[in-house]
Amino acid sequence: MKFGSVFNPRGVLEINYKISSIDAYQNVLYTGDEKGTLNRYQLQPDQAMIIQANQAQSKSLTKSRIDQIKVFPQANANLLVLSDQTLYFVEEKTLKGEQISKEKVSLFALNEFSKINQFEIVIVTKKKEGFILQYNQKAGKFECMRERFLLPDIPVTISFIGNLFYFGISKKNYSVINLDDKQLQVANLIMDIGNNPYIKATDNDEILIITTNNIGIFIGKDGQMKQKSTIQLQNKSIQIITIFKQYLIVLFDNLIQVFNLLDSKPMSDIQLPSSAKCITQTSNHLFYGSSSEIIYLYQTPPEQQIQDLLKQGKVEDALQVFQQYNQNSDASKNQQLEQLKLDCGWALIRQMQFQNSLNYILQTNFEPRDFICLFPDYYYAVEKLESVNQNPSQNTISLIINKYVAEYNKGDPKKSQELKLQARDFLIEILEKKRSILTSTQYAYSMKDKLTLLTSTQIYNQNQWHAIPCEQLLELIDFALIKAYLEAQQLSKLKSFLSCNQIYCLSMYAELQAIFQNNKAIEQQQGILARFYESFNKIDLSLEVWRTIGGDSLNQQVQQEACEETTRILKQNPDKNRIFKFILWVFKKQIKTGIQIFYVSESIISPDQMLKFLDEQEMEQDLKRKLKEKYLEVLVLEKQTEEERFHTQLAYSYIDSLFNIFPKDMQPSQIDMKKNQIAGDIYQSLKKFLKNPNAKYNSSSILEKKVKDSWMIGEVILLYGREKRHEEALSQLLNLGYYDWAEKYCCEYTDNLLTKLFKKYKELYFFLEGKYKERSNDQQAQYAFTQVKITINNFLKKYATHSQLNALEVLEMIPENWILADQGEDDGLFQFLNSVISHTLHQKRSTKAAFHLSDMDLLNVECLNASTKQASVRITSEKKCAVCSRSIGEKVFVVYPNAVIAHHTCIKSNTVCPQTDKDFEKYFKM
Repeated sequence: MKFGSVFNPRGVLEINYKISSIDAYQNVLYTGDEKGTLNRYQLQPDQAMIIQANQAQSKSLTKSRIDQIKVFPQANANLLVLSDQTLYFVEEKTLKGEQISKEKVSLFALNEFSKINQFEIVIVTKKKEGFILQYNQKAGKFECMRERFLLPDIPVTISFIGNLFYFGISKKNYSVINLDDKQLQVANLIMDIGNNPYIKATDNDEILIITTNNIGIFIGKDGQMKQKSTIQLQNKSIQIITIFKQYLIVLFDNLIQVFNLLDSKPMSDIQLPSSAKCITQTSNHLFYGSSSEIIYLYQTPPEQQIQDLLKQGKVEDALQVFQQYNQNSDASKNQQLEQLKLDCGWALIRQMQFQNSLNYILQTNFEPRDFICLFPDYYYAVEKLESVNQNPSQNTISLIINKYVAEYNKGDPKKSQELKLQARDFLIEILEKKRSILTSTQYAYSMKDKLTLLTSTQIYNQNQWHAIPCEQLLELIDFALIKAYLEAQQLSKLKSFLSCNQIYCLSMYAELQAIFQNNKAIEQQQGILARFYESFNKIDLSLEVWRTIGGDSLNQQVQQEACEETTRILKQNPDKNRIFKFILWVFKKQIKTGIQIFYVSESIISPDQMLKFLDEQEMEQDLKRKLKEKYLEVLVLEKQTEEERFHTQLAYSYIDSLFNIFPKDMQPSQIDMKKNQIAGDIYQSLKKFLKNPNAKYNSSSILEKKVKDSWMIGEVILLYGREKRHEEALSQLLNLGYYDWAEKYCCEYTDNLLTKLFKKYKELYFFLEGKYKERSNDQQAQYAFTQVKITINNFLKKYATHSQLNALEVLEMIPENWILADQGEDDGLFQFLNSVISHTLHQKRSTKAAFHLSDMDLLNVECLNASTKQASVRITSEKKCAVCSRSIGEKVFVVYPNAVIAHHTCIKSNTVCPQTDKDFEKYFKM
C-alpha cells in the first residue's frame, strides 16, 4: 500500500486464463479472454472477498480474442461484445449471443452522456465506414437509423456524444463529424494527435484529447479549448482511460495515474506489480485485470489519505485532497480547513521544516502551549501550563530532533545543534505572532477572557488544555520570549520587547533577574538590564543603572540615551523625592534633555519646591541660572501660572542674565546685540515677554529695582507706559532727544498725550531759546534750538486732526509771538489752523446731518405707530381663529396689528403673531 494514494490495489481473484477485456455493472463483473470465452462473476461489495469465484459462469463465444466488452444499460444491461471483428449482442444472464451486424467491425462506442440518443451506438467497419445503430426496446434488437458515413482511415480511438462523433487516426489528426449534418462532412480538430492518441468524453460537453508528449487537453463540443488546466500523463502507451466519480483514471501497462477532474491536478501514481490489460468500474467499485488475477482498487478514505500524506510531510497534497472532497464553502469547511492547516504545520515540524511550518500555523488560531511545552526550559512551572495531562512535556523538542537526526543524519551532533537553534527561532517567531494578536485592539480580547484555542491532532504530546484567561496565557508567552531572547542573544529584539510592551510575567521577576544578572551579553549592554527593571516596576533600580551608564560612558550617544531614558522614566513615574534624587546628573550632562522634567505636574512638585531644589544644588552658577530661567519660562509661558511673583522673577532672570554680559552702567551706544548671539536671544525673549499682554509681572518693581538708570531705555519707557507714568516717560525721551519716539509713544495710548507732549515741546522751546539767546555764538545751542523748532513745526502739521490732540488747548498754549506763515519753514502754525478749522467745520456739518436724519427717522416711526394703532378688523360669523381654524364665535379673542385674529385660549403670547411669528413688542421698540 502506498501512503497517500487515492486507490490501493488488492488482489481478489486468481484466474487461469489470459484476460483481454473487462466490464461491470451494478453487482456483476464480466471478463473476456484470449480464447473467446466470456466469464460472469457475482460481486459481494460488503465482504472482503468481493468476487464470488464459486458462482462464476462461463460461455465460449468465439475462438478468437475478445477485444471489447461493454454493458449496455439501456438494453436491460445486456452486453455488447467485440471479438474476431464481429459485434455480438449477449444476454447478460445466459451469456448467449447473436451477431448484430455482418460487417467486419473495428471499433464501436456507446453514445455517452446523452439522454436523447442514449439507445444509440456507433460502429466503425474495416471498410472505413461508420454507421449508427439504435436499440429498439420493443423488438429487442438494433436497427440502422441513419446513413453511413465514410472515414479517411480506420481510427485508433473514438468517442460518441449526442450527435457528434469524434475519432483519431494514427499519425494524422483528430476529427469530428456532426451526424445531424446531411452531408456528414469530416472536420479536423487543431490538436496534434501525438504518438498515443486517445479520446475520452468526461461529461456531456467536455472531451479529453491526448496530444503530443501525452498532454491531455479538454475541449468542448464546439471544438474550443476549455478554461481548464491540462494534464500531463506518463510518456507511455495508454491502455485505457476511464472515469470514476470525480477522478480520471489512466491505465498504462504497469501504472495507474489518478487525476482530479475538477481541477486537473494529479492525485497519485499507483505502480502495479504485474502488467495490466483492462480496467472497469461500477458506481462504487473499480477493477482491473492482470495476467494472473483480477484486482480490486479500493478507494482510500480522504481522511486516511490526508493522514498518510501528512506523515510524509506532503502538506500541499494533503490540502489538495481536502479541497477536492470539500467543494462547498461553509463554516464547517472553514473550521476543518483551519484544523488541517495547523496539522500541516506540525507535520512540517516532524520534517524539521520550521520556516515552512510557520506559514501554515500562523493562518490558524493555534494554542501556544502546544509549542511552549516542547521547550521545558522556557516555562516557569508545569502547573502554569494548566494541562489536563500530568506531564505535558513527555516529548520535548530536543528528543524529537535527536530522533530525527539519528534517523536521517546518522546522529550528527552538529546537525542536531543546528536544528535546535532553528527550533528556538521558530518558537520565538510563533510566540511573537500570537502575542501581537492577543494584545491587538483589532481582536479586542479581554485580559480576563478564558480562551479556547485550536490544538493539532498531530502534536507529539497529544495534550489537552484547560481554558485559561488571556492574561495568564500572555504570562506564559512573555516568560518564554524573554528567556528565548536571552539564550539566542537576540538583544535588539529583547530591547524592543522590554521597551514597547506591557509585560505580563511580573510574578516571575526573581527567576528572570538571576538570569539577567548572570548573562555576559547583558553585562555589555546594561541598558537592557535597566529596561528589564523598569518593565518589572523596579523603577529606582532602573534609574540607578541608567545613572551608572550615563556617568561612566564617554560616548555622547550613550550619554544621551541614558539622559533621555532617565527623564522619560521620571516623567512617567513622577515622584518628588525620586526626581530630586536622579535628575541632577542629567542636568549636568544634557541640560536640554533634563529640563523636560519641568513639565511634571505642580501637584507632584510645587514651583517653590523646584526653585528651592535648584538653588540648593552644588553646580556651576551659570548652569543654575539657566535651569531656573528655563523652569520659570515653562511655569509662566507654557503652564501659564497666574502668580505675579513668578512672572516678575522671570523678568528678573532675563535682566540679570543680560547685565552679566553687558553691565548696567554701560551706555546704549556701546552695546551691539548682533555680536553676541546668547545676549541677543535673551534680549529678544525679554522684549517679547514684557510686551506680552497676558504677562502678570510687577512692572513697578522691575522698573525701580532693575532697569531704571540702565542702558535698557526701551524697556524703561515700556514699563513707564505700563505704569501710566507718561510724564516721566516723555521727559526721559525728550531729554535724550528722541522726539519721534516720544510722538510714537503718545499715539499708542489714549490719555490725550499728544497735547501733553506739545506742552513739553513748548517748555523745551522756551528753555532752548533762552540758552541760545545767552550764548548766540554757541553752535550746539543753536542746533538744539533749531531742531526743536523744526520738530514743533512738523508736529503741528502732522497731528492737527489726531484724536489724541486737543486743538483748543494747543491754541491756548501757542505763544503770541509765533509767526503765522503759509509757506516756508515756519508754516506749521498756519497748516495747523487750516487743518483744525477744516476738520471742525466737517464735524459740525456731519453732526447737523446726523441730527436731521435722526429726526426724520423718528417722524417715520411715529407715523407708522399711529397708522398701526388705527388699524381695524371686522368680526363676522365667518371669521376664523388663526391657530385652531374654528369660528371665533362668542369667545374672547385677540387682534394683532397685522389684522390676525385668534382665540385668547389658543395663543401663546399677546405680542407675537401666531401666523407670522412677528414680535410686535420688539418691532415697535425698534
